[in-house]
Amino acid sequence: MRGAGRLARVLTALALLCSGCKGNLELNELHIVHSVGLDPGKNGGVKLYAEVAKLASGQQQPKGMQNRTFILTSEGSNLFEAARLMRVKSDRTLLWGQTTAIVISKDIALQSMERQIETFRRFRQFRNTTLVYMVDGSSAEVLKAEMPNASISAQALRGLAEGGESTALTDPTSLLDIYKDWNNGFRDIKIPSIKVLKDRNGGKGEKLLKAVGFFAFRGNRLAGFMPARVSKGYLRAADRLKGSSEKLACPGESGTSIAFENTKNDSRISVSVSDNGIPSVRIEVDADLNLVGATCEDVTVTPELIAGWEKRLNEEIAGQIEDFFSFSKRHKTDLLGIGERIHRKRPKQWKQMKDDWAEIYPTCRFSVIVHTRIDHTTFTV
Repeated sequence: MRGAGRLARVLTALALLCSGCKGNLELNELHIVHSVGLDPGKNGGVKLYAEVAKLASGQQQPKGMQNRTFILTSEGSNLFEAARLMRVKSDRTLLWGQTTAIVISKDIALQSMERQIETFRRFRQFRNTTLVYMVDGSSAEVLKAEMPNASISAQALRGLAEGGESTALTDPTSLLDIYKDWNNGFRDIKIPSIKVLKDRNGGKGEKLLKAVGFFAFRGNRLAGFMPARVSKGYLRAADRLKGSSEKLACPGESGTSIAFENTKNDSRISVSVSDNGIPSVRIEVDADLNLVGATCEDVTVTPELIAGWEKRLNEEIAGQIEDFFSFSKRHKTDLLGIGERIHRKRPKQWKQMKDDWAEIYPTCRFSVIVHTRIDHTTFTV
C-alpha cells in the first residue's frame, strides 16, 4: 500500500510540472479534472462544467486513488473568468492538465467557437492532445450521463475516438488539429458530434454516448451537420477511413443483406484549374473488402457473383463520396483542402482566386472513380 501511495505522489508531481502548478501539494489537496463542458451563459458569457475525480493518499484510502467523479459548475463573462470562479467553489486545487476531452455545445459554437478554442490554447494547463467534441444540446448532459460502460465520462469520450476510427463514425480531433487548420488556412475544420442515448438493454436508466457524424465549419463559422453517410464519404475521400463495413441488399429479398468488412482504403486527390478559373477535382479510391456474411437464400458464391458485388460496391462507395461533395458545396466548406492544393500547384492562379474562394468552391467539378476488390470470400466455387 505504501508503494502505491508513493507512486501516486510521483505521478501527481509530474502532472503538476506539466500543468504549470506551483508549490508542493499533497494528494488530498487536489482535484483532477477529467473532462470539460461549455454551454452558453448569460449575456454572451460562458457556463463551464468540470468532471472532477478525487485523489487520496494511500494512508487515507486502501487503493490510493479514487475514480469517483462529481461535477463543478461556474459561469463567467469568458472562459478564464469561469475557470477562476470555479476554484472558489472547490476546497482543493484544480488540476486541469489531465483533461481528456472538451465538449462544446452547438449553441456556444454558433456564438464564438474560435474564441473558445483560442482561449483553451492560451490556457497553458490544457494539453494540445485534448480531444474536442460538439453536442446539439447541453454539454452538461454529456458529462452527467450515468453510463454502464464507464465510471468516468472522459473514458467513454476517449473510447468513442478510438472505436469510431474502426466504424467510420468519428475521427479523433484535438485542440492542436483545430488550431493548426484555422491558423494555417489549409482546410476548413470538422468536429465530431456526440449524442446521449438511453441504454435500452441496461434496463436501469443508464445512458450511452454515441458518435453520430461531424459538425462542419466554414472558416470559424458553424456551417452544418454531416450525418453518418456524408461523414463516411468524407473519411473515404480524405483517406482517413480505417475500418467500417458495407452492406448490399439481396436481390429480390427484403430485410436480407450481404455484409463486407472494409480492410483497406486508399484515396488519391488530383486538382486542376481551367483557363476560366473553374477547379476540377478527381478522387480515385481503391477499396479492399472481405465478405463476412450473407443472409440471402440459396446463394452460391462464384467469381461472376463477386464481380457483380464489386460493381455494386463501386456505385455505393462513389455515392457516399458524391453525397459528401454535395454537402460541402452546398455549405461552402472546403474540408479536403482543395484551395490549398491549388495554392501549392498554381500559386499565381490561387492569388487571383483566394479572396473569392468561398464563392468559387461550389463551382468545383468533382469526379469519383472507385476500384473495389473483394478478398477472402473462402466460399468461391
